[in-house]
Amino acid sequence: MNQPVRAPLQEPIRHFHGAHAGITDGLVQLRELPALAELLARAREAAAATLVLFDLRVREHHAEEEQELFTSVQRSCGNAQEAHRLRSLVDRLLADHRRIEAMWARLRPAVVLVAAGKPQNDPAFDAQVQALAEAYAGHAAFEEQEFLPLANAILGRNANHMAALDVSLHLRKVPAPAVPYI
Repeated sequence: MNQPVRAPLQEPIRHFHGAHAGITDGLVQLRELPALAELLARAREAAAATLVLFDLRVREHHAEEEQELFTSVQRSCGNAQEAHRLRSLVDRLLADHRRIEAMWARLRPAVVLVAAGKPQNDPAFDAQVQALAEAYAGHAAFEEQEFLPLANAILGRNANHMAALDVSLHLRKVPAPAVPYI
C-alpha cells in the first residue's frame, strides 16, 4: 500500500507545526500535579499533628513529669547519695524540657505556616526540624534508660508511694466538675 506523498508545509500552516511541543512539555508538570498536591496535603496534616503534639501532648507530658513524677520520686529517696544522683538526673531532664520547649517556640511559626499550606523553603527550617527531633529523641532515650529505672526502683520500695503517684496521675486526667452559675 502506497502512502500519499506529503507536500512541504507552507506558511501559515508551518507556523503551527511544532507549536504543541511547549504545551506537551508543560503537560509533564500537569501530570506531576496530583502527586505534588498529595505531598502538600500530607505536609499540612503532619504540621497540624505536630502542633497538637507539642502544644498539647508534650506540654502536658512535661507538666506531669515535673509536677508528679519528679516530685514523687524525690520525696521517696532513701538516702543522701541516692537523692544527689536523682537530683542530677532531674536537673538534666528539666534542662532538656526547657531547651526543647525553646526550640519548639522558635520552630512553631514555620509549622503553623506549613499547616496553612504555605511550604517553608528556608534551609533553616529543615535544620530546626532535625535539631528538635534529635534533641527530643536524645532526651527520651536518656529518660527511659537512666531516670525511669531509678524512679521505678525508688518508688517500688513502697507500694503506697507508687499508688500515690498513680492516683495523682489519674486525677490530672479527670475533668473538673462543672460549676453551675447561680
